[in-house]
Amino acid sequence: MIESFSVENFLSFRTKQTLSFEASASKDFEEMFCVEVKPGVRLLKLGVLYGANASGKTNLLKALDFLRSFVLHPKSEKAESTDHIPFLFDDEYEHRPGVFSLVFYVDGIKYLYNMSLGKDTVYYEHLQYYPSSRPALFFQRKYDATNEKSMIEFGGTLGFSASEKSLIEGLTIANTSVLAAFSKANIRKSLFNDVYGWFAKDFMKIILPGTGLTGYTCNKVEKNSERKDVVLQVLQKADFNIVDIIFDAARDFTFTHKTGLAEKPLPKELESSGTMRYYGLAGVLNRLLEPNTFLMVDEMENSLHTDLVSHFIKTFLMNAPASQLLFTTHNINLLSEDYMRRDVVWFAEKSDLGETALFSLVDFKLHKNLSPLNAYKTGKLGAKPHTYSVIFKLLDAENKTEITS
Repeated sequence: MIESFSVENFLSFRTKQTLSFEASASKDFEEMFCVEVKPGVRLLKLGVLYGANASGKTNLLKALDFLRSFVLHPKSEKAESTDHIPFLFDDEYEHRPGVFSLVFYVDGIKYLYNMSLGKDTVYYEHLQYYPSSRPALFFQRKYDATNEKSMIEFGGTLGFSASEKSLIEGLTIANTSVLAAFSKANIRKSLFNDVYGWFAKDFMKIILPGTGLTGYTCNKVEKNSERKDVVLQVLQKADFNIVDIIFDAARDFTFTHKTGLAEKPLPKELESSGTMRYYGLAGVLNRLLEPNTFLMVDEMENSLHTDLVSHFIKTFLMNAPASQLLFTTHNINLLSEDYMRRDVVWFAEKSDLGETALFSLVDFKLHKNLSPLNAYKTGKLGAKPHTYSVIFKLLDAENKTEITS
């Protein structure tokens, strides 16, 4: 599970901004929202991000997805770009490296990963972990610009031989992460497998509004009756009258609907976009039932009624034992839900300089009797669009005078 994520100089993030999943002192809906990953450490299962259009909400998810992808995928050529995009509205930052930091837990062990990189070079990479109450070095990588070579120091507790260290170091070219280089090395199992495995299997790829989810869900349920049963339950409890999913020899599928008049399969071309979206999300929810999964969804409410969004969130919270869901949304009605803890709500706001700032609802210290929804609607929490007059000013071409329309 993720404890916190920080990003600096990437897309609309100029200065360091941090999103945290650490739970506040509140005990509201404790079992529903919080997981104690180790004694005294309570992490939240949910993160909800609000903000105006173009405020940088999606960029936060993209920053996390960039880190995930860079950690996992080695570059095949030294000349390949890292794909890092700096903050472009400041000439100074345009030539600075991006900085990323992720604190996460795997099997109860805390890891702290830091990375600094430019358009074609990783300048610094560091992974520290806590096998006990004291931190230990996993690896530290620095870039030797003179020799154009990455220098790596491995922690003594990993037990690598000199030849294994040399192999990983040789595969770590300037534009590739150490973990990605490890994935190419044929060496014995170590703690590297646990960390790389979490990024590869449990840190899920971002779901964007245009991401097709039906194929993913079909792959999960076609040959697995237990997963199919879960998906059907999710659909039925959300008031879809779907009682079966039928696959044909060509791997196409139809939903069987049951009404007060009949029970019939319908071609998916007749299904609403909301039905197909919720079916896709049902497969995603199935994946979230597996412990330590981390998933991001951009614009959760896409094609869905506001009550369905709330129902999906509650279904996740009540059934997923130790996974995390982070999503962006414009559905402000969630702010008025009685079950919604305040420490899961975050806001993204873009300044006049074009940079994104992140802040938590908890930072405002609203009185417990004050509605977050009303506070947001009245502008007390920021992160809203700045709109102006709806009257256009047009130019009279013949007289060169301004007229009002």
